[in-house]
Amino acid sequence: MMICVAKHVLKLQGLIAGLIVAFSVASYAAEAAISEKVTLGDPQPLVEKRIHELLVRLRDNSDAIRKDKSIAYRISDELIVPLIDFPRVTRLVIGKYWRDATEAQREELIKQIRDLLVRSYVTAMSSYIDDLVSEKNMIDFMPSNYQPGDRKASVRANIALGGRAPAEVQYQLYYVDQWKIYDIRIEGISLALTYRTSFGEQINREGLDNLIAQLTERNRKGEIELPKSVAPQ
Repeated sequence: MMICVAKHVLKLQGLIAGLIVAFSVASYAAEAAISEKVTLGDPQPLVEKRIHELLVRLRDNSDAIRKDKSIAYRISDELIVPLIDFPRVTRLVIGKYWRDATEAQREELIKQIRDLLVRSYVTAMSSYIDDLVSEKNMIDFMPSNYQPGDRKASVRANIALGGRAPAEVQYQLYYVDQWKIYDIRIEGISLALTYRTSFGEQINREGLDNLIAQLTERNRKGEIELPKSVAPQ
């Protein structure tokens, strides 16, 4: 089920943990949640702040993370996972098959896809910890194109890793009562739609229940779902 997209770009996914995927289960940290619920506003400062905090925390805990990946999970759960709307990510990934899914199937799909994607990206992120420590200015955010009243926004950044040419990453967000990420585009390629191709082919061949069963088993075994160029060697 591995999907290859632009090799020099997709390695960057490991730094943005589950910013697919996908993919909210937790609430904002207190002051950020209150601020975002009170006013619409430009989401870029929030995204910049969280990613900066993520990189700082990973660098500060790099030695401990090398010994215990669960530390990276806790950091991701605190800073990044709350920004992602996993139900919406799941709907995008499952595509047309979502309409015919029962409520029980939908709930299980959200859970299994969330678990798979978060574990996958945290695993990749942890494997690139040396790059995180050595690259101090790897992310350069572009000027915001947000207009007052917009309920959808794209936070754009150039990300460079390991001496590679910078690649443009776009965090796609929408606003209901707070800003949520529902997709990430790397060099214009939607990660949610990329995964839709993979899962859609499996559903078409074997059915929705079979996909759920396979995702459940892969999560039980601790497997990951990443393109070959991103997966840890």
